[in-house]
Amino acid sequence: MYPVIARFLAKGTKKWVLSNKFTFIFFTIELTIYFISLLLFIKFIGFKQAVDDAAITLKFLDQLSLGEKWGYNYMYSNPQNLLLMYIFSAIRTFFGPNYSSIIIVFSLMHIITILLTFLSLKNLKVSNLVSLVAIQILVFAIQITLHVPVAYTDILSLFFMSVTLFFFTSYLKTANEGTNKFSYLYIILTSIFCVLGFISKGTVLILVIALSLFLLLYNNGKRRVIGLVPFIFLFFGHFLWGQFIDSQNLFPDKNYGQPNTHYIMMGLHNTPIPDDLPNENKAKWTVGAYDSSEQRFTWDMFLDKKMSKEKIQVEHIKVIKQRLKAMNLIQLIQALNNKVSVTWGSGDLKSSFEVFLGTGKNQEKMWVFQNNFSGLIVYSIMMVIQYLIYLGIIFSAIKFFKVINPFIFFSSIYITGYFVFLLIWESSPRYSMGIFIPAILAIGLLFQKSEEKHKKIV
Repeated sequence: MYPVIARFLAKGTKKWVLSNKFTFIFFTIELTIYFISLLLFIKFIGFKQAVDDAAITLKFLDQLSLGEKWGYNYMYSNPQNLLLMYIFSAIRTFFGPNYSSIIIVFSLMHIITILLTFLSLKNLKVSNLVSLVAIQILVFAIQITLHVPVAYTDILSLFFMSVTLFFFTSYLKTANEGTNKFSYLYIILTSIFCVLGFISKGTVLILVIALSLFLLLYNNGKRRVIGLVPFIFLFFGHFLWGQFIDSQNLFPDKNYGQPNTHYIMMGLHNTPIPDDLPNENKAKWTVGAYDSSEQRFTWDMFLDKKMSKEKIQVEHIKVIKQRLKAMNLIQLIQALNNKVSVTWGSGDLKSSFEVFLGTGKNQEKMWVFQNNFSGLIVYSIMMVIQYLIYLGIIFSAIKFFKVINPFIFFSSIYITGYFVFLLIWESSPRYSMGIFIPAILAIGLLFQKSEEKHKKIV
């Protein structure tokens, strides 16, 4: 598809010069159609209830609303879902308790995510035609669209990431133009929303680190001090959020939040991979995915025995060392390769299963995913989008290898760090959503480079 798109843009450069007015009218109509189509599909498929962790979060919100006190429970162990809970509470306050109101708000939130990604392309000086082409990857990313009614932290963190990158590309724009009047303001806004993204989903920490590294490495002299700004806001943001949570008296003590070593331990679950597995079982073997026995191991110590985090970390590290020692180098490589497959190999991103749960496990309309015709179309689109993202990252890195582009430099730091981080973390296909927005911006720059090359030839 990349040669086809490049050829289309080459011809489009000669035939069409899209005005800003036409571009934004066209894109507004497209987003309107997207929004209506999404709501119609949700109604058609029968998605009517919260699922998985979003459902658990709503259950604990109901308990708070009824005046019940929390004990040593899921939210005590997973306080990272508190921001989501307060957003649910605000939605219910303004729009009522029906779950459909949450779906509509998250649908609008995702529309804003797409819009801000498009505006970020414009900040990077990508032409109107190329911006419209590149943004279609996000518009047609069915695997992300299907996660919208799930209303979990994946869509929420994507929203905060889109705001973060909009202000970050605004900073790059002012820096390139030499107008530094607003550059510090943009960095502050970038840091604020990046920290909000981290509070909504812990994996956004990699974005905070990438921003700081970029600002330290790309700037010269005294301007390198700007690289400390994201960390400063991270420190104060995390502190103030902790103070706010403590002031709400939600938990019986301040030891809440299971140790992060739990996720590293779980990331080594199901290792080593047995050598004598039949091919069918080997294909289904998953390393590092969520496992209830792993969670129970931690909760026995954290919730039941109320051990300190330091002691639990020691127990986790013992298990981690045991699992690492049980593997030779080849087995370790096999395990890591399996984790890569689990996280990055599914274009579906667990979305169709989440939709199935959202219907109350009603099989009536699931033929959309199971039918040999419609299912093949849906999953083919998902996989094509996924590979467009991966190839776009590779091609843009090659294209800008000799001539450094600031955004490509930043996205390379972030995506590389994110990939390495997920090698040691829990495995989940949903995590691959974390690279979509920076990858699409990189693809926009890749297409723009091809268009400019064609103009020079002409």
